[in-house]
Amino acid sequence: MTISEQLMTDMKTAMKAHDSQTLEVIRFLRSSIQNAQIDGAGNDDSSIQKIIASQVKKSKEAVAEFVKAGREDLAGQERSKIQVMEKYLPTQLDDTALETIVREVLGDTPDKSKTGQLIGLVMKKVAGQADGSRVKAMVEKLLS
Repeated sequence: MTISEQLMTDMKTAMKAHDSQTLEVIRFLRSSIQNAQIDGAGNDDSSIQKIIASQVKKSKEAVAEFVKAGREDLAGQERSKIQVMEKYLPTQLDDTALETIVREVLGDTPDKSKTGQLIGLVMKKVAGQADGSRVKAMVEKLLS
């Protein structure tokens, strides 16, 4: 089942269960996906996952801003939205698995002076299973 199909199924389930929060998040995701596709994004699962990951990142940034402003109620709402959105993303790698992949890429790359290229190689290898900031931090940690 594709992610689009899963979103439709989950939306119907949320409607039947009167789960307004989940329904709102799924409708938001479907709208974001549709807008991105109008702008030229693909309809395959990897493109859809990138769109969802972008929305998760924006929500995490919003949580940080809400906490900074002392609005824990709004931060809690965003956290619950993040939980719903993350169901449609691949499971994230833990730190040890990420470190193993980074070490493997570092071992295969003779020129370790170009951090940006190393991060790019690792990002291709993890394929959405790790956030870019985590990859950057791990690469910098292992290079130092």
